[in-house]
Amino acid sequence: MPHRDSEWKPLTTTTTDKRAGLVHYLTQPGLLGRLSRGNPKLAPWILIGVHLLPLAIVVLIWSIGLAPAFDSIHWIPAILATVIAVTIPLPMMFAFGFWGVGAASGRDGGDQFDDDFTPLVAFGLGWLRWLLQLIMIGGIILATILIWMDFRPWHLLSTAEIDAMPEELASMPLPEDWERVGEPSDDWKNDHTAYRSPHAQLEESFYAPVTYGEMKAWVNDSTVWERSEFGPIDAIECDDSLQWCDAERVVQPGEPREYTVTFKWNDTSGVTDSSGHPLKTVRVELSYAENGGPWK
Repeated sequence: MPHRDSEWKPLTTTTTDKRAGLVHYLTQPGLLGRLSRGNPKLAPWILIGVHLLPLAIVVLIWSIGLAPAFDSIHWIPAILATVIAVTIPLPMMFAFGFWGVGAASGRDGGDQFDDDFTPLVAFGLGWLRWLLQLIMIGGIILATILIWMDFRPWHLLSTAEIDAMPEELASMPLPEDWERVGEPSDDWKNDHTAYRSPHAQLEESFYAPVTYGEMKAWVNDSTVWERSEFGPIDAIECDDSLQWCDAERVVQPGEPREYTVTFKWNDTSGVTDSSGHPLKTVRVELSYAENGGPWK
């Protein structure tokens, strides 16, 4: 047994020494000077790289967490981002100095860099570090909050398909004597941000001199739809008791059915046209779900 102890002691000592040496290298003043070897052109890039890397990792975690595989386990990327937010910024500031204040004397402008760089370069590096730490900490905190909120870029930026929905609805073969009632609300794009994939629903109402039966016949008139810019519809289902019809936009084989349209007829009492004939209303609802995702 003594022989075995003597064999393992040098290895343990060597490993411990290496760890202690690494900790000493990273925690002693002048880390930036050692990493850059005093090169004033390389030092700023080192600062930029080490401070933006944690933020880039959190953003990467966010983007990976958007994948459908994380729909039911979204807490995993959220916790990973939180761990980085809690553990990385403080050691980073300890190693390179805190904000615009020197690590030793408390003077602004990167005085802890004076031993390795000229005063002017040290001053610039100090305030560059201050700016980068603001970006790093603020960005990591914001990204972590957005991950916990399950925020999706399309919630803010929308998508080309959602933006084009007013034009899509306008391309339907609506009869010329249907008169639009008002304008859609400005926040219609934000009504379905609870969905993980892009979903939107645009509604417009029209005064229409038609009965429910006439509206139903128009919806089922394939010739009218095939000639329209909107294109043909199928999978038509009508509920005569509720007086509405649902349909899906026809797509090429293999493509997802992303657009559905609903027509709801309503008897509007007391509303007449210029000739005194009573008018009814038809509400047109165009719904979009990316890749045919479910509405629930």
